[in-house]
Amino acid sequence: MSARDTVETLMTRSLAPQEYVFDPAWEKETERLRTNEAIWDPGTLERLDRLGVAEGWNCLEIGAGSGSVARWLADRVGPSGQVVATDLQTERLAALEEIDQVSVVRHDLRQEDLPEAAFDLVHSRMVLQHLPDRAAAVDRMVRALRPGGILFLEDTDSSTLFRSFLSEDFLQDVRAAGYGLMRDSGHDPRGGHVDLRLVLAAGLDATAEGRAVMVRGGSEQARHYMLWLEFMRRRIVDAGLLDDARIDQALAEMADPAHHWLSQVLISTVGRRPGGADGRGETRR
Repeated sequence: MSARDTVETLMTRSLAPQEYVFDPAWEKETERLRTNEAIWDPGTLERLDRLGVAEGWNCLEIGAGSGSVARWLADRVGPSGQVVATDLQTERLAALEEIDQVSVVRHDLRQEDLPEAAFDLVHSRMVLQHLPDRAAAVDRMVRALRPGGILFLEDTDSSTLFRSFLSEDFLQDVRAAGYGLMRDSGHDPRGGHVDLRLVLAAGLDATAEGRAVMVRGGSEQARHYMLWLEFMRRRIVDAGLLDDARIDQALAEMADPAHHWLSQVLISTVGRRPGGADGRGETRR
């Protein structure tokens, strides 16, 4: 399937609205996505570089957010390659459409198939851990790979979040309240562990590793967790888990440069579809 055919196939499929923990229309959602990139992009891009993404590759970025990874992929694959960036809401990806080798497509991985055997690389970060039927989603992604193609999934284990030398209890009530409610909305706090199991079950040769970031209060990275708590605040208070005074205190603790804490562990799972003429995917063009 050509790059043009791939994009046209995706764009002709319908998109049904679905529930999600975060609200794409929230006034601070763009900032939340960008501060998330500040935490995780360095490690993601380092791993993509190690995987050998190169000129001429066809890549699929699922859940592209505000587009930082898709932009990096576009630079790496060059004019002879193709990057398809998908999301449920694509307004934040509009700037990517100015890049010739990038196509932006609205797509719902929960319900819609992908073009088969079309991509050398399929990547998603913090997507699968929100989905109800992750096995079906992984199956769609595997079928979208060319022989020898690479599936690169990144999801979290949240059990380490807010671990700090300050106290064993540092912000643990906030983590328990927020992630408990997120779990009620379908988020899996151990999603990264599930990724490896599903990729192996799909018949791919796979490995996995975890990474975490030490966050300093008041930093751009800390701002991400403050935005998370601001978004979850009303739900936490309405559920009677914490009161507004405790949340204000927690936000102040997150803003304090004297405080440091551990992020979630982001588990990177890499699987390769069997076959391929050049050790990565079929020879193209």
